[in-house]
Amino acid sequence: MPSILSEEDKETVKRTVPKQTNKIQAVAVAKLYVAFPDRTTWNYTGLQGAVVLSNDLVGNTYWLKLVDVSVSSTLSDLFLRDWICTRPQAHPVS
Repeated sequence: MPSILSEEDKETVKRTVPKQTNKIQAVAVAKLYVAFPDRTTWNYTGLQGAVVLSNDLVGNTYWLKLVDVSVSSTLSDLFLRDWICTRPQAHPVS
């Protein structure tokens, strides 16, 4: 399956997620929008990169991590237990 991420970007994601304790389930390119402080309006945060869905094998939980592939750093860690899915492609964090 074709990917928007380059091989270098994929290696950056793999380096950011420790393989010993995590299993990467999916990776996709994403921009982060928030509905804050006004919950009725979505605002672009300026953060973008590769969002990683991973299974924490130690704690048996799933989490999302936004990785800035341009500088190889983690932008945001979000645990799925904090997420509420209200629409198929919008996942607001409460």
